Parts: sequence; C-alpha cells; structure tokens
Amino acid sequence: MPLSSRRAPGSEPASDTVPETSAEATADALETAEFEQALVAALAVDAPADAEPVLVGEPAAALGEALLGREQWSAPSWAADRPFKVPGGDAEGAEGPAAAAAAARPSAASTTSADLALVAALRRGLPLDEAVVSVVRTAPKTANADLRALCHSLADQPETRTAGVVGSAVIALRAGIRDLAWELLASVDPADAGRLAPAEYLRSGIAARAVESLRNASAWVRDGVVADAPTLLELAKLFLVADEPAAAREATRAARVALVGAPDAEGLRESLDYLGPWIEKSLAILSGDRRAPEVPAGHVSFAVIDYKAPDEKVSSSNIGDNVQTIAALTHLLRHQGVRLHAAGEQAGHADPEGAELTEAIRELQARVRLEHALAGPAGGADVDLTVVQRDVTRLDVVPENTWMLAFGWYMHNQFDLRFDFPFHPNLQPIFVSFHINKHAILTPAAVEYLKAHGPIGCRDWTTVHLLLNAGVPAFFSGCLTTTIDTVFPAGFTPAGAGAPSAFVDAPVPDGADGDYITQQYPEVRGRSAATNMREAVRLLDSYRTHYGTVVTSRLHCFLPSWSIGANVDFRPKNDADIRFAGILDATEADRRAMQERIRRVVAAAMGQILAGASREEVYAAWREAVAPEVELARHVHAEPVASPSTPGGVTVDITAQVARVRATRVVVEAVAPRTADAGAQVEVAVALDGNLRSQMEVVVGGVVRNTARPVRVHALTREHSPADHARLAALFPEVTFEWYACDDVDYGSVLGMLKHITVATMDRLLLPELLDHVVRVIYHDLDALTVTDLGELFDLDLAGAPLAARPSISYNYRHGIGNVIRSTRLLSHDPAAARDLIRVTTQRHQWGYHSFNAGILLLDLAVMRADGFTEEFVPYAERYGLNDQDVLNQYAGSRYVAMDARWNVWPTQELVCDPALIHWAGPVKPWDQHRYIHQSHHWQAAEAWLATRR
Repeated sequence: MPLSSRRAPGSEPASDTVPETSAEATADALETAEFEQALVAALAVDAPADAEPVLVGEPAAALGEALLGREQWSAPSWAADRPFKVPGGDAEGAEGPAAAAAAARPSAASTTSADLALVAALRRGLPLDEAVVSVVRTAPKTANADLRALCHSLADQPETRTAGVVGSAVIALRAGIRDLAWELLASVDPADAGRLAPAEYLRSGIAARAVESLRNASAWVRDGVVADAPTLLELAKLFLVADEPAAAREATRAARVALVGAPDAEGLRESLDYLGPWIEKSLAILSGDRRAPEVPAGHVSFAVIDYKAPDEKVSSSNIGDNVQTIAALTHLLRHQGVRLHAAGEQAGHADPEGAELTEAIRELQARVRLEHALAGPAGGADVDLTVVQRDVTRLDVVPENTWMLAFGWYMHNQFDLRFDFPFHPNLQPIFVSFHINKHAILTPAAVEYLKAHGPIGCRDWTTVHLLLNAGVPAFFSGCLTTTIDTVFPAGFTPAGAGAPSAFVDAPVPDGADGDYITQQYPEVRGRSAATNMREAVRLLDSYRTHYGTVVTSRLHCFLPSWSIGANVDFRPKNDADIRFAGILDATEADRRAMQERIRRVVAAAMGQILAGASREEVYAAWREAVAPEVELARHVHAEPVASPSTPGGVTVDITAQVARVRATRVVVEAVAPRTADAGAQVEVAVALDGNLRSQMEVVVGGVVRNTARPVRVHALTREHSPADHARLAALFPEVTFEWYACDDVDYGSVLGMLKHITVATMDRLLLPELLDHVVRVIYHDLDALTVTDLGELFDLDLAGAPLAARPSISYNYRHGIGNVIRSTRLLSHDPAAARDLIRVTTQRHQWGYHSFNAGILLLDLAVMRADGFTEEFVPYAERYGLNDQDVLNQYAGSRYVAMDARWNVWPTQELVCDPALIHWAGPVKPWDQHRYIHQSHHWQAAEAWLATRR
C-alpha cells in the first residue's frame, strides 16, 4: 500500500520556518495549560551561564553521532533559490550606493501589519518575548526589515535581550543565514530556546552540525518543554532528516497527545500519519529489523525508481516523473528473454506493492515493439525488481549489487536541509539523462561519487558544463523520454479530423476547442508506483489517439508525446530555462539522433548487466560506449564564447563613455594636506547620486578621523555640482578630491538590478580606466563606516590578484555558480545569452568558487587594466543582465584575496566583534531614524564628530 493517499497541504517547498500555524494560532497554542506546565519545567533547568555547550537532561550518548559522521549538508533555502528580485532586498542585502540611496530618503514612521500583530499578541497577554517571536515567525518576508530593526533594538537592551536575540535568529533563518541563526540561539539559555524557538534551534543546529541541538531538543520533547502539536511535528521532521528516528518517533507521539484542542487538528493528524511510516522505516533499517531480500544465484537485481519522500511537499505529484521511469525500463524490457520477479519473490517474501509493480512492468514488457527488441543473453535472464525512492534511497532496503539507470532531475532536498545524494551504497548506477542545477548537491563526496560511476550522461548541456567544470567526465545524452516509444506500438489509430486539442499545463486560449489537462496533481503522491505507471501509459495513449494536438509547457509531456507519434506543440514558460539547453533548440533530426544515442550506449551496459558481468566489466563497457560522446562534450565545453565586447555584442560604447567621464574630471587639492611623513597616500573611491550627499560626508569623515596618512577621494557622482565639491573641500581641507560626473553613462538593460537600486552603483566598474593614474584604490560603499586606520587595508598584499574582498556568508548566495544559475532565469528573452553565461562561467572559474561582497574592495587597478576589465566585462551588464557585484564576481571568480572579516562586518548577518569597517548591507541603514540597527551608534558618533567641523 502507498504510504499515504491524502492530499498534501500545498505544493510549495518548505521554508526555514515552522509554517503550519498562523500568528494567532501560534499565540493561542502558547497560551494552553499544557504549555504553562512545560514552561515551568523549562525554567526549572538551572543552566550555568559559562557552560559550553549547554545540554539539557541526560540524553542517550549516541544521539548526534549520525550527524557528526556525515559530510556537512549543503541544501539551500528554497525561498532564496530564485532570481535576484526580492522585495526589500535579498539575504545579502543590496550592495552599492544605490542600496543606501533608497534608505537615505527620509520616511515617516508608519504602523505596519507586523506592528499591529505584535500589539494584538501583547494585548492577549503573551509575554514580550513570546509575542515577538510568534509575530516574526509568521510575518511576510516583506516585513523583515522592520522586524529586524525591532529585534536589534530589543537585543541591545539587557531587559529585552532574549526577545531580540531569538527574534533575530528566526529572521536570519528566513534569510538563509543559518550560521548566524545558530550563533544567536546558542547564546541564549536553553530553557528560553526551548520555550521560544525549539524548531528554529534544532534546524539551525543541524545545519551547523551542533550535536547539542539534537540532545537539547530531544530533552525538551521528553520533558514536555515543547507541548504544541505543530512544533512537535516540525521537530519530528528535523530529527528524521538528521537520522535520529527514535527521537522523531517520540516527538510524533507527543504531538498526537497535544492534538487535543489544537487548531487544525485534522490537518496535523494527517501530517503525522504521513510521516509515521517513514520514521518506522528508518528505525527498522537502523535496528537491522528490515533487511534487503537475498537475490537468488544467477539473478540480476535491478532498481525501479519511484518518487515518494518523507517530506510530502517534495514527494512527487507529477505523473511526468513516472513517464521517465517507464522510459528507463524500456532499456531493460527491450532485451528478449528477460524474466521479471519482484524482490523476494523466489523466497516467498515479496511485498504486495512490489508484486503489483512487477505485474505492471510485465504489462509494459508485452508492449515492446519488435523493431526495438534486442537479443538477450543465451538462456534468458532473471531480473529481480526492487523499488527505490529517488530522493531518499538511504531509507530503502536495497540488495547488494543492484543496478540502476540514474536519470532525471536531482533537486529535492528533504525538509529544506538535506540532499540524499550519493545514493544507497548497494546501488550501482549508470547515469543517463541526468540533470542537476543545484550547486549545493555537488558536495565533494558527491563529485567523487560521480567520478567513480561516470561518465555521466546528461539530459542537457547545462549539466554537462557543470560536471565537466567539477572534473566529472560527462556527455550530452539527451532525454530518456525520447525512447519511450519502445513500449507504444506503432499501429495505433490517431485522433480524427476535428479532434479537440489537449492543453497540458498550458493555458487554453479563449474560444479554443480543447481540454485542460495537468500532469501534476496531489493524488499522484499517494498512489502506488504501479498505479501511477498505468495511469502514465493511459495518459500518453490518449495524447495520440484522442487529441488532434497536444500543447504543453512540460518537457515530460512534449518529448514522450513526440516519441510516440502525437502532434505536439512545446511552449515552455521560459525559453532560457537551463534545463532545456540542447533540447529546446533540437531539430527533428537532433531528437532522432538523441533516441539512437541513448539506445546505443545504454544497450552496451545493459547487455553486460543481463549477462551477469562484474561491476568492473559493466563500467568498462559503459566507458567504451560513451568515450566518443565524452570527447565531443569536452570539445564543445572548451569552445570559446564570443565576448560581449566584440562588435555587435552590445549596443553601449564603453570606451567612448569612459572618455566622456574622464573629460569631466575636477581636482580639488587639499588646502591643509597631511605630510608625507605620515605614510603613502591612501586612495579611496566612492560612487553616488544626489540622494547620498550627507552620507558621503560621514563616510569621508570616518576615513579622515581614523586614518593617519594623506587621503585622496575619487568621487564618481551623478546629480552633483561645483557646490558639492566646495562643501566637501571645506569640511575636509586635508583631503584631495577628484570628481567625475557619470550622469550620462548608460550600461544598457541591467536585469539583475534590484528594485531599489539605481544605476550609480554600476559606475565603480569604470574605476580602472577613469583612474588611469592610480595603481590601487579602496572602493567604499556609502552605507559603511571606517572605524580604524584604513592604511592597513590599503597596504594589504594582493599577491598578483586583481582585488581583495570578503566572501559572502549568506548560505544561499555564497556559491558563485549558484548565483550565475539564478541570473540566467532573468534572460527568458535571450536563451542564447543564458546558455553562454553558464558556459563562460564554467570555462573561467573553478568549481566551488565562493562569491564575494562588493561593498568594500581593495582593487589593483593596474592588474585590472592589464586584464582589460572595463572593456571586456562591463558589457556583461547589458549582455547577461548582471549588476555590478555580479560583474565583478564574474571577472574575479576565485582569483581574489579574502580580506579579514573585520574589514567588512555585516551587523545584519553576523555577531560583530572588533570591527574595523562596518557595512550595513541591506534595506535598514544606521541613519534611519525610524528603524534601529546594530552598531548604529558608530554612525551617530561619526555624525557628531562631523558636526564639530561645520
């Protein structure tokens, strides 16, 4: 039987929050008598302030061993894995002067919906800390800036510190800054963490591989500290993903007790019913009670992929996945003389679902077209079929030496924490039609696994380029579903004249004669693999016999429909979708070649498998069969990408624009210069428009106040006049200013700009050519403040690198290739540009390079000029839609010096200690009178010092 047959609550992936309850429902749950009893128990824990780490209770010593024994997981936050168009700024915060510009505009204090929710919670009698956390947890992300300001203010007051720290941690998780979330939650008393944010504590602790998070959370469940059903359910999910099923079972049992009187008790009960079998499955595997059946001598064990998962929000509801499984099975079934058995059938231990699936596959076997049949081994072959779940093979019982065609899209992480890859150790995969675009899945262990089981046949060229970049041998196989016609006989009766059209996950035009069909619906999740397989066959047959035309946005409707002879019109939602590179632009002849290629190379390996060859012999046959394809892929991968700077590449003439700006140069010499005895002159550059005049004064003041050496400031401006030049000269007589008017500079269409960013942020890209008389310069954002001598940073040894910067720490944005993949999603108008961007990135940069924050940079302008940076890379803005930070990362990749973190500290992303330069990246700024932010007293002190000079 399937694990569940109920409708899952929504299809959007989980976020880094406890999503099951509203703010009011959470508050009500917190007010229950059970919670009050748990609170008493929690506060009774006398945890020493200096204990590190703090553990509650006496949990089993083994708890957490599985966590420490695994490679650090690398699943990004779903919510942030999107193009860079997030209202209110992304997790990293907008960079550059324009980010500050939006915040620089004065705004009146206003009452937000979050403010009202907080007041309502307090009015109901919730303590301040509980009210703050419940509102922060459930507020829309557009309220993050206001709520962060609230939490920062509370955290900086001793009386309200706990409320502010825990609220800030919840916000950090929502933004994907998991390290900060754990630091904050680990800094509060465990009793308070268990009372206020147990799920966030455990989630961030698992991400940080902190064993104490598991032990404390387990104790909270055992001792009744956590007593509301939604949170207990969330803890159970997290325990399960951390391979602690016993703790997960205990949490679900407690959740069932807490269901009495709980809001949405029925929905919670259904979620517990869905999760329960997965927990028991995991317990049985760990205890050894559930073992794989023995494969009889002379039999071959073969895996059939299904798509269920403990996280029901990523358990597949797409019947197109089952279409892929059918297509994969055709490469087994086309070999004649294959006798199919359910795993354990020979010993009488086959489970009913396995037996049903085997019967459904025998039905497919009877449909094999003779023209695609291949001679099997002499005497035939006995094949035992075992079901594995694509995204959680670790929870499957898999016989040793089980072969599998590994295909499809490997994208689903469990509970927004963990990709279950590599596969179960007993699986021996042949990778074909494989797709990935999640940088986080390619951990070092995953890369080594792919190398050991390669070469990898890739569904699309994007995957080919990513894997070759990571050192994994790969080739373009195309999509397996092109070969599904093997089990769809040619002698069918097509739909007659006047037959309606099928619009498969595509809008039905007004007045059209057609039916809307979706291949994604909740019932798929709960049905058995056999039922879904039969339904997929029925659906595909209907496309060619009942409908005159099939119009679809889905790849796994288009290609199989084409394969079986249906009249199909493919209309993808985004022509630049990197999943379709090599498929969308394929001609009829290309698709026929794809079919032939897949059949040919898979047959070479499958023939060896069915003949009982050894692992070494099978992989040797595979390598030999695909060797020419790998060589071709390497050739394509290495082909130069046309530079956007070549004639016709972009419309903007950067050289001419640089010349025009250089002609506007105005030099205002210092009237009271510092002597050369103080040291070599420090060169500082800023870029701004008219919104940031007062912020520039504070920034220059911070440099002057703390730096002993002579200073020259290079100001790239828009909307400035000689009056601005005179004002700054009067304020800072010891500084030489060079002014450049960039008002007329145009970079073309920069799709990657955030809504609150202005073009002034791009002007820094002209620095190497504008400052042709300068060797190196510090670029300084105007939402940052120097609080120590800048000469130390200016003298940093770059060792030939073009720049020094601080690597990004936001979990969702630290991976360079991940940022590039997100950027391609903005190029729907230009698929060629999207594909070129992937290829040029994988050619230029090593796999695994980390992106950097461009708010504070030490630039070696001489190196950048020698590299032709401005001419070569500024056109990336127009060609690929990249903003200034994207362009700089595309240029440097990993070729930069990581500056000490103290030279670019981020109060919204980390705990700040001993800063040298504070950078308030993001929408909340230190001069905002209506929203507080950590470390803003430094800015206020700088303003006060500046006032003495006026």
